[in-house]
Amino acid sequence: MPFLSPAMPVFARLCGSKKQFEGKRGITPGVSSETQNQIAGSKALNGENSVDLHHLIAKILDNIPFPATVADPQSQDCPLIGASPDFVSLTQFPTTAILGRNCRFLNEGCHLSVSDRQDIRTCVKTGKHFTGVLANQRADGTHFLNLLDMRGLKIGKYAETGEEKWLVIAVQGDVSNLETAEIPFEHIELMEEVAKAIAETLAKVTKNITVRHCNVPSKCDDFNESTEMPELFEPYSEPIWIPGEVRELALIGA
Repeated sequence: MPFLSPAMPVFARLCGSKKQFEGKRGITPGVSSETQNQIAGSKALNGENSVDLHHLIAKILDNIPFPATVADPQSQDCPLIGASPDFVSLTQFPTTAILGRNCRFLNEGCHLSVSDRQDIRTCVKTGKHFTGVLANQRADGTHFLNLLDMRGLKIGKYAETGEEKWLVIAVQGDVSNLETAEIPFEHIELMEEVAKAIAETLAKVTKNITVRHCNVPSKCDDFNESTEMPELFEPYSEPIWIPGEVRELALIGA
């Protein structure tokens, strides 16, 4: 039996299977003495010797064949750092108007229930899974119903502090013309595709991977744009989905 969205009673609020996400663990690499020496030497973290994580994510999303985004909850206001071509087509916003912004711009002029707003904030804060059908607005002002599925993905850790680095992976779908029974369960397989693409790309990088909390990935190409020293980042061999749901809802009629 499907769940109901508080904001959209005629559409399903879906939670699907959680088993695929819980218990998945990757290998946490240790921090070698060589890595510590690289941290001490700032030149190793700049210029041709390194590549920025936000820039990498943006490039990865360029090749995802369905509507998807990646946001950085550890940067100010959780900016989008990657958006697929199909997300651009779905929303009609160009990439330049998407990257570096919080995804709330899609809700401008649309109703968003207090419970959905709080659940999304909880997802961004904790990485716990959120699924809901939300009213969104395209760049041309037309409205559509978006099946939003988002969850946190741990992808590695900062070499110096050991703090984990995680991202918010989101997959979207236009369900405006679907009946409740036709709306699919959460986009588990599609979310796994995004995670796999991120893991495979990070594994192939031979340069130092650094993280700067830059809100506009296009500006991260130039290290002079950043006022902060980039931090060395070590990816996990296998990303880790953050388990749990933002809110357990009662079944209809229960």
